[in-house]
Amino acid sequence: MKKIIQSAVGNKRITLFLALIVTIAGLYSYYIVPKQDNPDVAPSVAMVTAVYPGASPEDVQKLVTSKLEERIEQIKDFDKVVSYSKNSVAIIVVYLTNDADVDKSWTELINKVNEAKSNLPDEVTEIKVNTQLADTSGIIISFSGDSYSYEQLAAYAENIKNELTKINGVSRFEVDGKLEKEVSVTVNVDKINQLDISLDEVLQLLQIQNMEIPSGSIKSETSKINVKIPGAYTSVQDIENTIIGVSKESGAYIRLKDIAKVSLELEEGSLKYKKNGKNAVLLTGYFDQDKNIVLIGKEVRKTLNSLKSSVPEDIIFDEVLFQPDDVSNAVSGFMSSLVQGIIFVLIVVFIGMGLRNALVVSTAVPLSIIVTFVGMGLMQIKIHQISTAALIIALGMLVDNAIVVSDAIQYLIDEGHDKLYSVIEGTRKSMVPIFTSTLTTIAAFIPLLLLPGMVGEFVFSLPMVVILSLSASFLVAMIITPTLAYIFFKPTSNSKFRLGKLYPFFNKMLLWGLRKKKATIAISFGALLLTGFLTYQLGLQFFPYIDKNVLYIDIQSENEGNIEDTEQLTEQIESILAKQEEVIDYTTSIGGGLPKFYLTVQPTIPSADHGQILIKLDLKKGGRFKSNEKFANHLQEALDHNIVGGTATVKLLEYAEPIGAPVRIRISGESLDKVMKASEQLQDEIRNISGTINIRDDAPNKSYEYIVDIDPDVAMRHGITKIDVQRQVNIALMGAKASTFRKGGNEYSIIVKSNIYTKSELENLAIKSSLGGHKVLLKQIANIELGVQTDTITTYNKEVTVTVFSDVKDGYSSVDIQNNIEKNKLNNIDTEDLTITFDGEREQIVDKFSNVGFSAMFAVLAIYIILMFQFKSFAKPLIILITLPLSLIGSLVGLFVFRQPLSFMAFLGIVSLFGVVVNNAILLIEYITTARNEGHSAEEACIDAVDKRFRPIILTTTTTVIGLIPLVLSGSPMFTPMAVSLMSGLMVSTILTLVIIPVVYSFQTGITEK
Repeated sequence: MKKIIQSAVGNKRITLFLALIVTIAGLYSYYIVPKQDNPDVAPSVAMVTAVYPGASPEDVQKLVTSKLEERIEQIKDFDKVVSYSKNSVAIIVVYLTNDADVDKSWTELINKVNEAKSNLPDEVTEIKVNTQLADTSGIIISFSGDSYSYEQLAAYAENIKNELTKINGVSRFEVDGKLEKEVSVTVNVDKINQLDISLDEVLQLLQIQNMEIPSGSIKSETSKINVKIPGAYTSVQDIENTIIGVSKESGAYIRLKDIAKVSLELEEGSLKYKKNGKNAVLLTGYFDQDKNIVLIGKEVRKTLNSLKSSVPEDIIFDEVLFQPDDVSNAVSGFMSSLVQGIIFVLIVVFIGMGLRNALVVSTAVPLSIIVTFVGMGLMQIKIHQISTAALIIALGMLVDNAIVVSDAIQYLIDEGHDKLYSVIEGTRKSMVPIFTSTLTTIAAFIPLLLLPGMVGEFVFSLPMVVILSLSASFLVAMIITPTLAYIFFKPTSNSKFRLGKLYPFFNKMLLWGLRKKKATIAISFGALLLTGFLTYQLGLQFFPYIDKNVLYIDIQSENEGNIEDTEQLTEQIESILAKQEEVIDYTTSIGGGLPKFYLTVQPTIPSADHGQILIKLDLKKGGRFKSNEKFANHLQEALDHNIVGGTATVKLLEYAEPIGAPVRIRISGESLDKVMKASEQLQDEIRNISGTINIRDDAPNKSYEYIVDIDPDVAMRHGITKIDVQRQVNIALMGAKASTFRKGGNEYSIIVKSNIYTKSELENLAIKSSLGGHKVLLKQIANIELGVQTDTITTYNKEVTVTVFSDVKDGYSSVDIQNNIEKNKLNNIDTEDLTITFDGEREQIVDKFSNVGFSAMFAVLAIYIILMFQFKSFAKPLIILITLPLSLIGSLVGLFVFRQPLSFMAFLGIVSLFGVVVNNAILLIEYITTARNEGHSAEEACIDAVDKRFRPIILTTTTTVIGLIPLVLSGSPMFTPMAVSLMSGLMVSTILTLVIIPVVYSFQTGITEK
């Protein structure tokens, strides 16, 4: 390394030129590196849907869902499965483990589903596997207007879609909410009953009449002419004029229009959208991976602005979501905090050092950051909140090495040594302790790279960027700082500059500590024990909610399969939203969820009884609420008291691994009735706990159904089979696709159904025998009675399950609430033969905090091993490691004073603190050891080392603390706890380094000598 330093200083022009090249490369990397709001973290989830027309939820669960689950759980990397068995449809959500080979697993899933088809009922008409649930939209644009149909709105959206799709970096655009049309053939039951034709035969006739079979060609010696027999329908009139029979009395043809109404209509039960209560379609865009969406967004907006003139002025063109703006604002905000931090750090350096030396040292900060950008580009680390926060955390540390090197060089110059000798020797002497301190800091962060699961993926860039920046800082301190020092440094007379009155204060503390060693050590550990009690006063938190101006509402109607009731329910909610001053606008989906508008939003199950509303807020309007949580609680109470016909759950966006309701309890068992009863009892108990709100479960509703009880003996006497009844009733009530009508480049399904709306009309449906060809009224062979059915059967890993949810009011702890439930409330519930599983925020905290705790243990072990090799001693590393538990005093007191929760990120900050705290202690022990080798006593060596290391220790601690101030001032619920724990821990560690380390060293040396 000495030769490298000599070469860098001796060829200073080349060194500085290379530094310029690296600077340009770093700035270019920052420009092209993809930018986003948060890291790409999404669970590996797929959805399997199977349609079993006319089957009850019980039949769907037994005959379809369970058989598919048996196959699905055989795939590699399978984690869990949640299924929903509804009337006529099975919905199975498959989750993979965190370390899954996703592509391979999904291929295997498709194969397993295909294998299971042979074991399913023949009537299962459709099975789909959707492995794209994690895809998150980057742009959502709504088109709405009072005087326009869905089809017209979709036509304008399609035109714009075609242009936007051409933009480089855009993956695709989709038009959502385009209600498809269908040819509705509504058969009059009274009329068809008089004919010798069934609904099934009508369907078959339409199928046959709409076919085109190639006829071939006529060949001659000189030519070949194709022959075509037109067969497909060309108009709705063609369909109406389809001959379905001949009158026995008159011999006249009976056409379809004689017994049915044929019309082109919107599909029933289709998912549709509204914008501020008006009909709307959505143009949803997705970006290519690993591209800078801020740059792509500018191009998209430019194209959109140019295309607006092609849309009528009375069509409202609104951006529901424009992620490039969110990313640009987030990155700009954090980069602004980074620049502020750099300025604060440089101010401290200029105050603590002479102007000439400060200029040299200050170059280490921007240059180290620029080198880090190069590393981020090479390692494909994107710029987002986590990676930028990592730069801010590392900011103060980046200047530490340069301060140590420059201080050592200046010390030798002031002693009268030659400048070149001072630069080389000062850098050489500093290299080992600096390298060791860099290694120990990196060692503290490396275990964080190994955190499992989505949370590990979410925070991965934080330790990675810190490691990159510290490595860059070491290289800059070893090469650039000596080069600049050789150019600019001169002898000074202020080497004993002590930062005002700080030095006498610390010196007095040290002298008192050396006189009262046992008392000093006892006070330190006593303070640690007392501080431990503060932990019980800090609220525990997994991750805070995202501080964005949006929230959303999940809606569930009481009437399954009835989209009209769902629409009425959404209208009730919209009327409440219209009265809220803070609500700017809202976008509603009816019959399913909105396109996925944020990475951590859970996939929604498509269903006619489900809806979702995305709300944009401005809390400054009205001034009633200071946070999204408070507004969400207010809105939830308003909805609970004012809507009927279903439930509405207000939700906030979440970071990393979403948990939904913070209090969540799964109840599983064999008997659904017993599970539901236990759920009701548990909800009653939870309602008595302060701080709970919006208590609910996902238990199925009970709904009425008509049960057609066929008398098999009577039916067989009439020659009617069960399949005759099932098939013809199915067509009459649900409708069935006969064929496809093509016109003008569009395709429309031809759907045959009946005009049956009452029980008596169903009873008078004439069923045609497939054996004898005659007809019998349904009421002659069956009784139709009113019964009750379960709407949905939910299973978790194949066990019937109901989950109880509770949100938590602002200011209350979900952990305390769950502890209360577990210790006091479960005893009041009959849980025999039931499995109770807590699965809320508390469990996430225990799991993830444990992972970080294990990482901390490995970090401490790694630091000890590094220090042992440097000092070739077992005792000296232990003295340094004493600072680690004692630094908790500062972190916990800081969180308590600033009223911050002990969140996952705060805990991460405490673990990160370990690597930072030991740096100054390493350098101090190095100087004490040198003084001891020169013949000084232990106390003399301690005092001398503190005297020489005071300025760099104070400066490095101050720069690190000052660098974190912008994170604290940002008020981010995500990063403020982490910054506070780091800042306060570092400030206390200064006292530990300058007082406790020398005292413990002197105490240990005294014992050893005795």
